[in-house]
Amino acid sequence: MLSQQLSTVLKKDEITILVVDDNPNNLRFLSDVLQNENYNVQRAICGELAVNAAISSPPDLILLDIVMAQMDGYSVCQCLKSNPKTQDIPIIFLSALTETADKVKALKIGAADYITKPFQPEEILVRIEHQLLLQRLQNQLKEQNSLLQQEIRDRQQAENQLREQAKQLSHQNSLLIKLAKKKILYQENLELALQEITEVTARTLEVERVSIWLYNEQKTHIECLDLFQRSHCKHSAGLSLSLADYPIYFNALVETPLVAADDAINDPRTCELIESYLQVLNITSMLDAPLRLGGKAVGVLCVEQIGTCRHWTPEEQNFARSIADLTSLLLEAQERQRAEVARQISEEKFAKAFSCSPDPITISTCPEGRYIDVNRSFLKLLGYERQSVIGQTIFDLNLVVNPQDMVQFEQLLHQQGSLGQLEMKWRTKTGEIITLLLSAEFMDLNGKRCVITVGKDITERKQIEEDLRQSEERWQLVLKGNNDGIWDWNLLSGEIFTSERFQEILGNKNCQDDTCKIVNRFDEWISRIHPDDVEQIIEITQKYLERQIPYYEIEYRLQCQNGDYKWVMSRGQALWDEEGKPQRMVGSLKDICQRKQAEEALHQSIQREQEKSIQLETALAELKRAQTQLIHNEKMSSLGQMVAGVAHEINNPVNFIGGNLMYAKNYFVDLTRLINAYSKTYPHPPEAIQQIIDEIDWEFVSEDWQNVIKSMEIGAERIHQIVQSLRIFSRHHESERKAIDIHESIDNTLIILQHRLKASGKRPKIEVIKEYAKLPMITCYASQLNQVFMNLLSNGIDALENKPTPRVIKICTEMVKKSQSADNNGHKQQARDFAVIRIADNGTGICADIIPQIFDPFFTTKPVGRGTGLGLSISHEIIVKKHQGQLQCVSNPGQGTEFIVEIPIIKYKC
Repeated sequence: MLSQQLSTVLKKDEITILVVDDNPNNLRFLSDVLQNENYNVQRAICGELAVNAAISSPPDLILLDIVMAQMDGYSVCQCLKSNPKTQDIPIIFLSALTETADKVKALKIGAADYITKPFQPEEILVRIEHQLLLQRLQNQLKEQNSLLQQEIRDRQQAENQLREQAKQLSHQNSLLIKLAKKKILYQENLELALQEITEVTARTLEVERVSIWLYNEQKTHIECLDLFQRSHCKHSAGLSLSLADYPIYFNALVETPLVAADDAINDPRTCELIESYLQVLNITSMLDAPLRLGGKAVGVLCVEQIGTCRHWTPEEQNFARSIADLTSLLLEAQERQRAEVARQISEEKFAKAFSCSPDPITISTCPEGRYIDVNRSFLKLLGYERQSVIGQTIFDLNLVVNPQDMVQFEQLLHQQGSLGQLEMKWRTKTGEIITLLLSAEFMDLNGKRCVITVGKDITERKQIEEDLRQSEERWQLVLKGNNDGIWDWNLLSGEIFTSERFQEILGNKNCQDDTCKIVNRFDEWISRIHPDDVEQIIEITQKYLERQIPYYEIEYRLQCQNGDYKWVMSRGQALWDEEGKPQRMVGSLKDICQRKQAEEALHQSIQREQEKSIQLETALAELKRAQTQLIHNEKMSSLGQMVAGVAHEINNPVNFIGGNLMYAKNYFVDLTRLINAYSKTYPHPPEAIQQIIDEIDWEFVSEDWQNVIKSMEIGAERIHQIVQSLRIFSRHHESERKAIDIHESIDNTLIILQHRLKASGKRPKIEVIKEYAKLPMITCYASQLNQVFMNLLSNGIDALENKPTPRVIKICTEMVKKSQSADNNGHKQQARDFAVIRIADNGTGICADIIPQIFDPFFTTKPVGRGTGLGLSISHEIIVKKHQGQLQCVSNPGQGTEFIVEIPIIKYKC
């Protein structure tokens, strides 16, 4: 039974039970029993953990063992009962202690129950359910007691409020009666009346600010007519708020009879006013009542609390509504006074308007039709005097050309009560026929029914309309006689008018009305443009309508009725309004198929001529390349043979000199040793020998001879290096690829050019800076590659010919890995190693427009006789064609020139 009650009150899966026992077996047993009943179980193996777990996550019930190490069950219970967070949790002791004193102690320190071991699961579950049910019932009892006490307090407070409200209401009614009886409210001075209302309201409700606002005529702003500040006892006016800035607030004033915002900052109806109004003035509460005239809101009464928020009582709200109603009555009285004044002014204005109107106006009796009054414009237009018109009818003066028109006029007026925009031909006093546009309606004049008629002379407009009709006829003749199609595009509606010729161009013949035309709207026109031309058409049309281009002319392909496309040329002119917005666009459409065919034929002819020109240029380029190659081959063959021959002829005597220098040096050493021995033996030689010693200056000769021999050795070695460089440079016997040391080739070329690098006369020395990286042996055509280095270094020296110090040539080498261009099949080749040689000078540089031509055959920038224009062309062919490398030139005027040689590295196989 208890389980059924518990299950109806609580859900077991929402109940958490903390089990505390230092015996793991007991802990496991109890946990299993509780979990089988769907309880949530927390476990603690000691007292300290139990206290921490209960405080951090309070359970609904605790099963606590008494005998535990360190902190026993009594201590845990005392600790939990002393903590407000856990003191209400029921605790059931589990212990093997069966003494009555132990049970009494447990119950004294706050235990809800005491179970002795050994225990049965059923007993534990029943006691747990009993304690949980007791706890739930106790909690419900506490809640009911609390609610009952609160209800008693609320009733007492409500009775006090009712007494206070009755007192307040009586006071407010008394003030309203006194305020309504004040004479100042019914005088013509509205400002003083509003000041009296705002001041009485502020003092009655004990608020800081009360103000009255009215909408302007356009209902775009609301303006403050009077604001009373109670603490300063001051009135002010002039503040204005825009309705567009606070739409929610002003909409609430229209839809609700009162806006009572206790917390104005957070109230959704008034929170729009926070930044610009509430926070600036420290307003926290608002009580706003709309002012209405004829059921429409014309303003608002604002009651505003500053400082702390204020709750507006129903009595205060009723008082604010009453003040708003009183203010509305005051405004209505003022409005009636203004209406009376306005009526008097209106009558005066009507008299002036009647007299001064540029249009003829008459007042006649009904139904006789005799003129009571006419204005000056009537007399001037028809040529009559006033005394000859008054009392006469329109028929008496013979004013109407067709009397039947006047009969129709009177019939329509009596049927409709008013008449407007009726054309009628009248006759002036001189007999001239004019056209008037008449409007008339009945009016009451001193109790008599009369007719007021206003006419407008449209004679000139009718003449213009006739001229327009004739112009339209001429326009139609132009449309029929013009070979171009005409179109008229209404940009606002998208409709397009097209002439018959327009339709004929598109193959739509015998089209008599708009129903059979194939282009009537803008979207239909766009759908017939060739897809390749649509984007261009839209872009140009948009630019023209936005006045980005001065005129509209475009050629495009338009689809005919049979589905074929035809080339047309369209010209147009747009019309813009005063704001610069396009309204209409008119233009012509011309068939240009024949011209396009002629242009296509001309284009093909020009293309054929261009192809022939390209073939001739290609043949000329091949001829130049062949001529360059022949000259280069012959030059290199002759130069190689000559250099090799000269090197051979010089090498023999140099070897002879170099070989005998050692013997000459030894002979002189022997002679010197002999003479020194002789001098020691005969320190005082004969006079003749002494005279010879003095003449030849033996001491100088013996010292300088070493320098002479050394100079001769250096000279012989220099000649030997030059010969060796010439032989390496020429390599006339090496026509196949060979692995060489790039650095050795560069150095040998520099030796050959040494005479141009060193200082000579006024020409300063050229400094050569070498920054060599570690490069492997490179397989190449050695002789041809030497020729490339010779040409590039010679060009660098030439570039420094007239440059002052410093004159520098910098040579850098490096090895890089890069991908070559794709092969013939389009496959990207694998990355390869390249040797990169950079030869740079700090000369005057080369202009950017010349750089693309420097590798052309016979192109040179040097003076006549200084160059053939073949050096760089041959070098480019050697690097690119022979070695599948690259030769580039990088230069800027005034910053020098750099040639970059890239040669693929082919590993040499021994």
